[in-house]
Order: sequence, then structure tokens, then C-alpha cells
Amino acid sequence: MTAPGQGVQRPGMLDPWLDAVPGAPALVADWSRAAGFDLVEAGRDEALLADTAYAQPLIVAASLLAHQLLRDRLPSAADEVLFAGHSVGELAAAAGAGYLSPRDAVALARVRGAAMSAACAVAPTGMAAVMPARRNPASDEEIVAAVGTAGLTVANFNGSHQFVAAGPADRVEALADAPPPGIRVSPLAVAGAFHTEAMAPAVAQFARAIQDVRLAEPASALLGNGEGEPVAGPEDLRRRLITQITSPVRWDLCAQAIARRAPGALHIELAPAGPLTRLLQRARPEARAVALGVPEDLDRVLAEAAGSGLPAVAGMPEERELVGAR
Repeated sequence: MTAPGQGVQRPGMLDPWLDAVPGAPALVADWSRAAGFDLVEAGRDEALLADTAYAQPLIVAASLLAHQLLRDRLPSAADEVLFAGHSVGELAAAAGAGYLSPRDAVALARVRGAAMSAACAVAPTGMAAVMPARRNPASDEEIVAAVGTAGLTVANFNGSHQFVAAGPADRVEALADAPPPGIRVSPLAVAGAFHTEAMAPAVAQFARAIQDVRLAEPASALLGNGEGEPVAGPEDLRRRLITQITSPVRWDLCAQAIARRAPGALHIELAPAGPLTRLLQRARPEARAVALGVPEDLDRVLAEAAGSGLPAVAGMPEERELVGAR
């Protein structure tokens, strides 16, 4: 079960879940106090959704509401799910696995988002999706080499021959203006170079916040998005959440890990969902996947789970097209 990263937010994304999830208004009110702002009202504000400080806790909240509804309707899956989250989605995934309370996950997403937003103001940086051209496409190795030659860093290894380059804004612009042969480049509407050393100013603030949070022994397995390896326990998760702020997301390794650990599993992408599942289906047309974007999508999850004869749901879709989730 995956939780998406930043870039999937849309106005009103919490609204459908408020009536569908038992006790949702009280939950969201509590999470709003933890975040320091009204999640419902902010989630309807397009300008705030464009701000990393607001977008990250809102995305985590949406994922957690979808997960709560899924647990209510499919309790037999609770103990056998394999979780993972792309970038900030790792906080929602960690809560789903039982490491964090949902309230703490939202609060940490607020600290993380605000700290990263402040880091973006230190110097002009940016990101761009980098992919093979449709004709005479470059290889993955050639794409990674071209990003380095441009003076940039690969911030996301998303799989399916998709990468996100990040670094100084002028270098991102230069790469987009004159892409090497066999390569397509699409600049992303982001505030800065996430998952690179440009985010170093955000690390200390987030590290202090997570040191104050109690992490529990999990009920379910969780893959770390920096290595695609199972998280070994609470302290390992704490370390990973801190280091991933400045480290690349290795979603390609996560995809390989899920193929080994749960072949044939049902893949569920938590809200705000959609692009992750489409990418998975493009990479692996045979995969069974449902994007839980609105509460009504749960009917498809239940039908897939019943049809499979499996008592649990698990999965790991790849990252959304043309977006460097963060």
C-alpha cells in the first residue's frame, strides 16, 4: 500500500472523506491542532496547496483518511500489508504500518514542509523530469550521466525510465532549453531542489521534531524509500526520515523489492491517488492496482480483494508521471 508524495494535491481533496470515514471531522480537527492550521479550509485554498508548508501535511492527512476507511471496511488486511511512501508519503506509510500515530504523522509533515519551504528561500533551485525521447531514446545510464554533466543531481529515481533532476535553477533551465540527444526534459513547478543538499537547512529542525515523537514497534512491514529495504525498527525509521530530506528517493529499488516480496499482490494507492497507479500499469500491465482517490473507489478495492482470494492487500506502485514528489 503506497502513499504518494507532493505534487498530487488538489483543492477539496479532504472533503469527500469527511462524510465517508467514521469520526473524520473530529480526527481532522485534532490533526489541524497538531498542524497549527485548519486542514479542511486550507485544503480548499489553491494558493495554500501550492505552498510546501501546507501541501505536505494535507497530503499526509488525505492518505491517512483513505487508510482509515480501508481498515474499517477491510479489517482482514490490516496485519499483512506492505507499506511504502514516496518522500513525504513515507510519513503516512509509517503511520499506516504502526510506527507513528496519525496525529504525529501530520504534525511532522507540517514541520518538514515548513522547514523545506524555508530552505527553498536560501537560493534559487528547481527540478525537472528527465526521460528518454520518444525517438532514439537514451538509456537510463545515459540519462543519469547527462544530469551529472549538467551540474545537477538525480533527486528521484522513479523507475520506468523516469528521473527527476534537481539543483540550481539556472542549470535546470539550461538543461531544459538544450536537452542532450535522446532525452526529454520537463521543468517542474516546485519551490526548490528537494532531496538534494539544497535542503540541508531543513534537516536540523525536522530532526529535533522527530526526536520528540514516540515511535512504536510496527504492526506491518515498511520499505524505506531511500534504499528499497525493509525498515528495521523505530530508530532505523527515525534515521531514514531525517536523511531522506537530502537524499535521493530510490523508488526504482522499492519497485524491485515489492516484486520480490509480494508477487501478484493487489496494489493500493492511497489518496490523493491516480498518477502512481497509471505509472504502475504502464510499467507492469499485468499488475492488479486500484487508486483510492475518492471513497467510492473502495468498492473496486473490495471487489479486487474478494476476487483474489487473498486476505490482505499490498503493493508498491511507481511514482507519478512528470512529477518529482517530495
